[in-house]
Amino acid sequence: MYETALNILNIIENNGYKAYIVGGYPRDKYLGIESTDIDICTNAKVADLELLFNDIDTKYKNYGNCIVHMNNYNFEITTFRKEKYLKNRNDVEIDFIESLNEDLIRRDFTINALCIDKDGKYIDILNSINDLDNKTIRLIGNVDRLKDDPLRILRAIRFSGNLNFKLDNYLIEGINKYGYLIANLSNNKIKEEINKMNSNGISLLKQYNLDKYIEKD
Repeated sequence: MYETALNILNIIENNGYKAYIVGGYPRDKYLGIESTDIDICTNAKVADLELLFNDIDTKYKNYGNCIVHMNNYNFEITTFRKEKYLKNRNDVEIDFIESLNEDLIRRDFTINALCIDKDGKYIDILNSINDLDNKTIRLIGNVDRLKDDPLRILRAIRFSGNLNFKLDNYLIEGINKYGYLIANLSNNKIKEEINKMNSNGISLLKQYNLDKYIEKD
C-alpha cells in the first residue's frame, strides 16, 4: 500500500503539483506501528486529479476531497486548505490554498502534522518528530481551537491513551477550560472516539472529569 501511495505522489508531482502523505500514517510509520490508512494532501484541486486518475470518487469535491482507487487500495486525497470556524465544528468556511505550511497549521496536534514526500523522506515543519520522540501530545495553535472543535479534546485523550503519550501542559489547560463543550458534540461522534480508546484513554476521561459531559446509554 505504501509503495502505491508513493506512486500516486509521483504521478501528481510529475504533473506539476505538490503532494504528501500526511496525518496518521507518517506518525505511525515513524513509531513503528503498522497502519493501513493513508491520507494524501496536495495543492492540486479535485478537478485536476480527475484528469490524472481514472478510478476516482469525487462525491465530496466541493470540500476539496476525493478518493483514488489504485491496486485495490483506497487513498483519500484532500486539497491544501485553511478553515475558519463560524459557529461550531459543523459551520466551517473553507479556502483552498497553495501552501503546505498553512494546511498543516489547521490540523489538531503536531504528531499528526508529519509528512512523507514522494521520495519517502519525512517533512517535519512543526517539530513533530521532537514531540514523537518525547511522547508528547501538543496542540497546534492556541487553546481556543479546542473551543472551535471540541472533538479535538476527545482526540487528544484517545491519542494520549492509545500511544501512552503525555499531554502537553498547555493542552491540559485547554482541556480544563473547554472540556464542558464535549456535551455539544453529537452522540455518534462521541461514541466513535470512545470506541477507539483503550482503557488508558477511558481512565484519562475520568481523570480530567470529562466523563460527566458524555451521555450514558
